[in-house]
Amino acid sequence: MIAPPADAAALVHTFYIIETDGERIEEAIPAYSAQLLVMVRGQVRFTFADGTTGTSSTVFINTPQMRSARAVLEGPVLQIGASLTHAAWQKLANLPADEVHDRLLPAEAVLSAEQIAMLEAAAASCREGRIAPESLFALMTEVLAAGPYTLRDDHVVVVEAILRWLASGFDPALADLYASVSISPRQVQRICRRFFGVPPAQVLKRFRALRVAMLLSQPGISQDVHDQLMATYFDQAHLIRDIRRYTGRTPSQFRGATLADELLNPAGHGDAGTPLKAAAE
Repeated sequence: MIAPPADAAALVHTFYIIETDGERIEEAIPAYSAQLLVMVRGQVRFTFADGTTGTSSTVFINTPQMRSARAVLEGPVLQIGASLTHAAWQKLANLPADEVHDRLLPAEAVLSAEQIAMLEAAAASCREGRIAPESLFALMTEVLAAGPYTLRDDHVVVVEAILRWLASGFDPALADLYASVSISPRQVQRICRRFFGVPPAQVLKRFRALRVAMLLSQPGISQDVHDQLMATYFDQAHLIRDIRRYTGRTPSQFRGATLADELLNPAGHGDAGTPLKAAAE
């Protein structure tokens, strides 16, 4: 995981590099925001919760995930990714998250031919050892910054309010969100579905499950934070069900080190990870 520079923070939650040897690896992929991906080497096959499948190309898009997915990495793999903010995805693609989600998109569905050619050329240079993988981050930022769609001001206000609400604690009251904006709850729900895929209560449910997964997979979180987060669940059955739905694993499966542990680093999940990042510092 590599934090974006300040001038890219509005576009990218985090950049990341995944590199494996020649073995075949199967992993659960948590419910991420949209991803811009460049495959320098190898191939990845995705299977989403509804059974939809997709296979990587040199440049491709993983749309916002509402649930976890399974991925099979056929190595040796070198994959470079950017986890997009919710606003950046809409500026780039203008595809409502409640309509287009849990699937791979070919690059040409979102990017221009020139942008694809630039990223493909960079992937080839990286494959040949002429540039470092990190060199692609600036090019990916350039592509995202050129997103052709302009967000409505009222949408931006609501998205920012939702993000502040999600980052305010482990179990913020829905009434607090509605009180923070000047439009009706129905309008808030509509905008939330466009950017996050589901209404606010379900976004919070997804974020809560990801936070528990981060807690279980990352060291250094205090017992007090652990107890606060676990107290947001009615019982163990609800906790297990939600974690499996949004991360593809059960609580006991976080005891073994896997590739997905790093994918659950709080730094990679934007506002989902904010309370845990603050607690660990």
